[in-house]
Amino acid sequence: MEPTKKARKGARRKYAKLRGQTYVFRLFVAGGESNSSQAARNLTRMCEEHIKGRYTIDVVDVLKDAAAAQENGVLVTPTLMLIKPFPKVTVLGNLNDTRRVLAALRLAPAKSTAV
Repeated sequence: MEPTKKARKGARRKYAKLRGQTYVFRLFVAGGESNSSQAARNLTRMCEEHIKGRYTIDVVDVLKDAAAAQENGVLVTPTLMLIKPFPKVTVLGNLNDTRRVLAALRLAPAKSTAV
């Protein structure tokens, strides 16, 4: 079997294992700032499309709870953390690049860039 086919098959297997799990997200935002609002909308949309009924989103406003941001090492907003399932993942920004965000969060298999 070719290495790229073997890698894709392994990614599909890993993705299949995660299908039944509940996802826990923590989204750090800065009040009603536009990028923060957009990140919240994008995350909710992706969750509804890919893991409907199997996710929770904890939104932390760093303007109201700076200690939580400090405890989690958050320096910029918006910052998304996948808490469960492990391993933890951190994604920065407004989550506009759906394909990359889904791959980073293991909600969809990553497309191989190798030919």
